[in-house]
Amino acid sequence: MSGFVAGGAPCAKGAICYCLDEVSKRDDARQRLTALRGAIAALQPAYNGLAEAFDQNLLSFMINDAGQRAAVVDHLKRFWFDADSATPFFAEHPVPRIYGEGMLKTIDLALGGKDGKVVPINSWWILDTGTFRMLNLVDIDNNGVTISDTVTLLILTPRPMDHGRPSRAILGDEAEAFVTERIGHVINTQRVRDI
Repeated sequence: MSGFVAGGAPCAKGAICYCLDEVSKRDDARQRLTALRGAIAALQPAYNGLAEAFDQNLLSFMINDAGQRAAVVDHLKRFWFDADSATPFFAEHPVPRIYGEGMLKTIDLALGGKDGKVVPINSWWILDTGTFRMLNLVDIDNNGVTISDTVTLLILTPRPMDHGRPSRAILGDEAEAFVTERIGHVINTQRVRDI
C-alpha cells in the first residue's frame, strides 16, 4: 500500500486518500474526523509528526494488518513528511505544512455540512503539476455551510523520482479515474487502473 505510482498514471488514490475517503463515509465520521483534525492541529506550525498523526487517527481504522500499516507510515516519513529524510519526494517544498493546513481545511469543509451532516470526502493525488499544493472543490452557501454532496481534495504535485517498484495507482474497489489525451495523432481515453 505504500508503493510508487507507475510512470503513465496521471493520478493515484493511495493510503491517505483511500482511508480519508472511507472514514468520512462511516457512521462515526464526525468523531473520527474531529480527532484527526485535533491531532493535525496540535502539530502546528511545522506539522512535524504528520505520519504518526495519520497512523493513529486514520490508518488504524482502515488498515488492520500491522505490517502494511508500518510500511505506509515508513513511506510517509521517508518520502513525504520527514524533514531529515535523505529521499524526500519534494525537497524544495514545505510539504508537511502545506499538507497539514490543506488537510485541516478539507476536514473543516467536511464537518461543515448542512444540519451538522458530515460531507463525504473524495481525495486524489494528481501528478505532473508544476508545484506542490492542496486544492479543495466544494459548494458552499452564503452562511459558509458545505452544501455539495462531496468535498473534493486534490493533492497536486510534480511527479516524484522513481524510488522503487510501482504499486496499484488506486486503492479500493469503487474509485475510478479515466484520462483522455492525445497520443501521437490519436485521442485516447484509458482507465487509470489499466495504465
